[in-house]
Amino acid sequence: MAGRNREFDEDKALAAATEVFWTKGYESASMEDLLQAMDLNKGSMYNAFGSKRELFIQVIDHFFRKEGVLIRALFEQHKNPIKAFKEIFRQVTQPADMKAHTKGCFLVNTLGEMSGMDEELAALARHKLLDVETIYLHYIKKGVKEGYITNEASPETLAKYLVNMWNGMSISRRMYGRKELEKLVELQLGVLQPA
Repeated sequence: MAGRNREFDEDKALAAATEVFWTKGYESASMEDLLQAMDLNKGSMYNAFGSKRELFIQVIDHFFRKEGVLIRALFEQHKNPIKAFKEIFRQVTQPADMKAHTKGCFLVNTLGEMSGMDEELAALARHKLLDVETIYLHYIKKGVKEGYITNEASPETLAKYLVNMWNGMSISRRMYGRKELEKLVELQLGVLQPA
């Protein structure tokens, strides 16, 4: 016998839960906050997603799947990967809305909050950031092979550098305005094509 069809949009529910966790953090997000944002009752939420912790794990997976697609799409739009990197990092300096700008990176926030508190959730966020590094590494190697990236450091080190830069920008965007951030992005990405 087939199960009942869900009477809600799972993607929308996960996106709403992401917003709550991203804004409040895992610990401060209450079940009431989540149920209200997701427009679900307790029974539907538990049947579809399980506990708050299980929901959070699904939120992280859902968030990264969407972000991973967007990151890869940016690289596929540009023959020169440096242009894609500039676009990725310029999104930090030119937010669609200021609320998003001050929230920082969801994965970086999660890693910071969960480290020392819940190592399994911290490891999940860490692995997603390492997956970003893997995407960067692929396109850095391509950029080196095609002559766009001329830094003599290994592609692996450059990929780590860019993830480190992203982690730092997630904090810096809460400190500086657009012009200052744009200057930082240009300066830091200059490492890919040293003079």
